[in-house]
Amino acid sequence: MLRHLFCLVLALPLAAQKMALSLDDAPFLRPAPILAAPAQHEAMRKALKDRKVRAILFANGINGGDTPEGKAILQAWGVAGHLIANHSYSHWDLNQDEVSLEAYEADVLREEALIHDLPGFTKRYRYPFLRAGNTVARRDGFYAFLKARENAIGHVSIDTADYLLDERLRKRLEKEPKADLAPYRDLYLKHLWACARFYDAWSREVFGREIPHVILMHCRLLNGLFLGDVIDFFRAKGWTWISPAEAFKDPVYALMPKNLPGGEALADAVSAERGDQGFVKAWRAQTSDPDDLLFSEGRLTERMDRSGL
Repeated sequence: MLRHLFCLVLALPLAAQKMALSLDDAPFLRPAPILAAPAQHEAMRKALKDRKVRAILFANGINGGDTPEGKAILQAWGVAGHLIANHSYSHWDLNQDEVSLEAYEADVLREEALIHDLPGFTKRYRYPFLRAGNTVARRDGFYAFLKARENAIGHVSIDTADYLLDERLRKRLEKEPKADLAPYRDLYLKHLWACARFYDAWSREVFGREIPHVILMHCRLLNGLFLGDVIDFFRAKGWTWISPAEAFKDPVYALMPKNLPGGEALADAVSAERGDQGFVKAWRAQTSDPDDLLFSEGRLTERMDRSGL
């Protein structure tokens, strides 16, 4: 069955697929060599407004959300019709033993207090690093915490490593403010397309059907520069951008997988829960175009190194 699926997916474009945009680590006020953080957000919002696309932002206090500037940025997103959700205050990793469940829960409540009055606030939580606990007690304890507070999980069906490209782009611009941005944009689009094809095929295998996707990207300089290109690229490939609210209505986004360690993208988590983790190896074995492997952080890093990016 896997072999047949790979042949079909690799031979044909994945047309008529639906996808919603999520942006993590908002507002991310780290200084940038060009386009300061407020301008990055303005550029992203303009790109989305011009293309009639809605997003959901997952916010942290530690990334500037607990400052007047950061709150104003999140307010502007909410006013513009986008959703604002919880990504914890401190961006802690629940798989780390030094982070107690009690402290983690308190940190989540601290972030909720910052954002619950914002326009667009929605009771949805995304785990930092997509890590949902390294023990049954931590995983299920936090599941119970979410249920008690009527919070849904901000699941991801397409994971990406856009932050790696952002780091390289920043370093280049710090040295060469007038560096050519086109190679970064082009590799970024190849990376996102590889991620989309990989996770879409995996999701079809796991769930037995097409699901509306939620892609994970980040509030970064990279997207301040290229988010419009990303939206246009996927539309040209035949994909449709839908609102996060519409995507999250699908029953797969209500799942609380029982894999350990907990978390990761949905297809990954459910495959691990079922004890069936052969997909990635099979996908790698079937691909002939090296661009199809750019979903991997390692392969993306190798390509950046080889291309001098």
